[in-house]
Amino acid sequence: MKRRAIAPLLILLACVASGAEAQLINGRFTTSLYTFQRFDTVGASKTYLRAFQSVQLSATQQDFSVHAFLLGAMNGTSDFGDNGNLRVYNLYARWANIGRMVDLDIGRQAVYAGVGNGTIDGLSASARFLNSAVTVRGYGGSTVRDEYTGVQKNWHDNLNLGGQVVTTLVPDARIGLSYMYRTEERQPYVALRESSLGDSLRTLITAPYLIANQSAAEQRASADAYWSYNRTLTVYGRYDYDLNYQTTARGMGSVRVNVTDALALTGDYTYRKPDIAFNSIFSVFTQSATTTAEGGVEYGFTPLLRAFARLGVVSYTDTTSTTWSMGLNSGYGTVSYSGSTGYAGRLTSLSAQGMYPLCNGLLVPSAGISFASYRFSPVEVTDRALALLLGATIRPSRTFSCDIQGQWMTNRLYDRDARLQVRLMYWFAERVSLFGQEVH
Repeated sequence: MKRRAIAPLLILLACVASGAEAQLINGRFTTSLYTFQRFDTVGASKTYLRAFQSVQLSATQQDFSVHAFLLGAMNGTSDFGDNGNLRVYNLYARWANIGRMVDLDIGRQAVYAGVGNGTIDGLSASARFLNSAVTVRGYGGSTVRDEYTGVQKNWHDNLNLGGQVVTTLVPDARIGLSYMYRTEERQPYVALRESSLGDSLRTLITAPYLIANQSAAEQRASADAYWSYNRTLTVYGRYDYDLNYQTTARGMGSVRVNVTDALALTGDYTYRKPDIAFNSIFSVFTQSATTTAEGGVEYGFTPLLRAFARLGVVSYTDTTSTTWSMGLNSGYGTVSYSGSTGYAGRLTSLSAQGMYPLCNGLLVPSAGISFASYRFSPVEVTDRALALLLGATIRPSRTFSCDIQGQWMTNRLYDRDARLQVRLMYWFAERVSLFGQEVH
């Protein structure tokens, strides 16, 4: 699988390199180690280790480019997860500015087009009209597996198609319309079913049958709009409609009013129904929507120091939950107090974290603490949890950095849980000539 995944990348890079001009190569390599040791309340402990290597590469020559993002994972202990895997998150070629109006992508790519989203193996294109005041996007392909490995064999049973039209013709506004059609293959299974032998007594027997249903199709349409007025008022709204169930899937809106340069008021509202596959066994049950309404206030004492407070209500079928949060944000850290009560349980938490650059940014130490008290129902015992973190970022050069962070937590279930994360990053941008042409 690893050779099959890397081979297309090498072919695409060779295509870029075959031109007469130099190529611009950008890349980032990230090596991460993650280990934790957990002591339960009995006194026994277990230690785990995971290692990750990610590679992000792009090669550009004029309007043509190729892009890749791969992640490999490996276990240092045999009793946690799999032995190792390679995930290909994207691997595609782009031809930009075709006819000064069209961009074309082919390969494995992430899709963000209004209601349409996900990762596909396929084709996407966008075209700009009226001096880029109208943009039309379209995409089609097969949905990538959750493992991000090979291409779907039955791609026609896992289609992901859609498009979006976005316009800025209305002054100070952005309006979008989108559509998504997605199918998901249902895995066949064997189940016992009763059948008749066909004799005069109509004798019934139980026999295994292969159940193979058709792919489940999901169809949604969406409209969203953003409008701002004189940097004082901003409004955003979105509406998603489920074409299969013929009902509202989601509705949301938000508003922000800058009363003064220091004071701002915010409001948010969300209506959401459960995301149930059409014609699945779960669709026969009653589906109830939830709504969330939240209001907030922000005040800036200085450009780096701002205070905030928010209060929200989550409404279910016949009950509600209340959430709140308040705190201070600065350029070097955050202090917050938040909580909830009602149907979703009771939670209160206090947290503080911060960082401060030293030696002209060469060393950036960080620290944090969090305490939480929670229970899921009035009859349950209140649990408490304490978490600490300590870390640092070291940047000896513009192209290399090292991040180290240690975490420690204790609660009723674990006497202590210690974790360590180490990450090394190297990135570069070079103009090269892979076939010996002169580099300008």
